[in-house]
Amino acid sequence: MKRAAAIAVLVYLAFLLEFVLYNAFGRWGKPELMVLVVVFCSLYWGIRHSLWAAFIAGILGDAFSIEPFGTHLLVYITAAYLATFIRRNFYQPGSRFSRGMVAFFVLVAVFVMETFLHMRLFEVRWGEAVGYVLVPQALATMVAATFVFHRLRDMAVRFKL
Repeated sequence: MKRAAAIAVLVYLAFLLEFVLYNAFGRWGKPELMVLVVVFCSLYWGIRHSLWAAFIAGILGDAFSIEPFGTHLLVYITAAYLATFIRRNFYQPGSRFSRGMVAFFVLVAVFVMETFLHMRLFEVRWGEAVGYVLVPQALATMVAATFVFHRLRDMAVRFKL
């Protein structure tokens, strides 16, 4: 129960920090912190806790989005399953590069899923979407991932989660 409450607080803090960073720096300075929390939960605690983090992240994303309700929930739960699949098949424990690659592949999958879901409602130009959405997202998230994973692991050890 303590871990579930901690995960809910972590996802909420990641959501708030994403909001603040987006308003301060725009698209180029907003890492996908909720995706990183979902990936961390998958790598560190397993699928059950990753799904809980994905559920909380999806509900928060849907509550404050203009997209149809359930879009973020679907995207984050799929990201949790994908992170678990990558962890079981390709992840090398203890490797920073491997953690970064898991985060990168999940981030690209989240981008592709969100873009396909946007195609239902809007016209999407893939070249512009990659150039103006994926590249800034990937750069900011990969820079943040090196810091976020280390700090989340330290926090989990310190609080015995």
